[in-house]
Amino acid sequence: METNMLKKTPFVRLVIAAMLGVGTSIAPLVLLSFGLSTFIVIRIVGQEHATAAFATATGISGIAVVIFGLFSGVIADKTRLKMGRRRFWMIAGSIGGALSMLALTYATSLPVFIIALCLTNFFYGMVSLSCYAVVPEQVEPEKFGRVSGLIGASAPIFGMTGQMLMGAFAKSTLEEKMISMIIVQVVCGILAALLIKDNYFVGAAKSEKKSFGIRGFYPSFKKYPSYTWALLTKLFINFSNAGMGMLTLFYIARFHLSETKIFQLMALMAPGIMLMVVAGILGGFLSDKVKKQKPFVIGAALVTGLCLIAFAFSSNITWVVVGNFIFNFGFGMYNAVDNALVNRILPSKENAAKDISIMNTTTSLSSTLVNFAAPSLIGLGVSFFGGDGYTFFFLVLAAFSILSAVVVLPIPEMESKKDSGHDSTSELVI
Repeated sequence: METNMLKKTPFVRLVIAAMLGVGTSIAPLVLLSFGLSTFIVIRIVGQEHATAAFATATGISGIAVVIFGLFSGVIADKTRLKMGRRRFWMIAGSIGGALSMLALTYATSLPVFIIALCLTNFFYGMVSLSCYAVVPEQVEPEKFGRVSGLIGASAPIFGMTGQMLMGAFAKSTLEEKMISMIIVQVVCGILAALLIKDNYFVGAAKSEKKSFGIRGFYPSFKKYPSYTWALLTKLFINFSNAGMGMLTLFYIARFHLSETKIFQLMALMAPGIMLMVVAGILGGFLSDKVKKQKPFVIGAALVTGLCLIAFAFSSNITWVVVGNFIFNFGFGMYNAVDNALVNRILPSKENAAKDISIMNTTTSLSSTLVNFAAPSLIGLGVSFFGGDGYTFFFLVLAAFSILSAVVVLPIPEMESKKDSGHDSTSELVI
């Protein structure tokens, strides 16, 4: 059996491939949630029943995303093909996503719509997961920050570009919009796969039996405590970020804004997305430069907490606008550097996709839990503080931001390349 060193994609090619794969697989899901899927539901059930039908469909798909998130990484890691498991799922995920999007576009019943929506999330999730997984497998830990910042920027950039194109071609049919997204994603997904070199891990095949079951599924806290601490910090910060979805209701309850005023306010704060991108790239490069990650993660988490405290006690909409921009800056920097930290403390390269996918479920899980708990927290806020109840709600979210900063403390800081625990000489069939 021929063995050799880990094949690595040239750095620039890998970054371009990952940005293409992540950006074009996440953007369609974002655009679906921004109205495209709503219009499909309206076509199926009519406008009168659309709200209930859409809530049911998104609720079921949300649960499916959490379940897929837990097991998609295992599927990706255990794929055994000489072309490479990451390249295979970039291509297969793009093709599967295209077929699912077509089924979604022409769905004539709600069950077909729900199944197609779940499959679209699964296949495009496999594309983005595979792109994320090549980073800890092929990039030196000293470059994790800048790579995470650049890849993290791709999703909002592609999403925002997609929104602008949808606006420019607003008169085109829904089917034309959906098919355009399908074509762009398939081309970019396959191109991303062609750009990277991939590997077949012998170690993964040897440890296959050990990886089944709960014990093998989740990394041992005793052996890999940093993984659990990193999971908790990501979960807590995502609790805080999920609460931002309540801002529209907050504007109505506290400032009595009309629908027109709210959309004007949202347009005013739209550049915050680019601020998030800039903060992510800046944080990634700076953390690599100073070879420190924890100060950036802790500082960014505390910044988001301070913004949420400002929201809690704001009596002027100006404070909310300023706080929103600062929150986006902090969250963008947190995401980039924390993703680099996660790549550094992953237990193994063989199971990178599985371990990353477990981390990624914190986004969907936190959103589901916050949406479920929000009415109760706001009700308690009315009892404790009076008024609209949002003071208590945002204080709870701020507490989670602070907890996110605290649980970073037990994680070791970056090591030198010589002392790094990552083994770049893992046995491979190539």
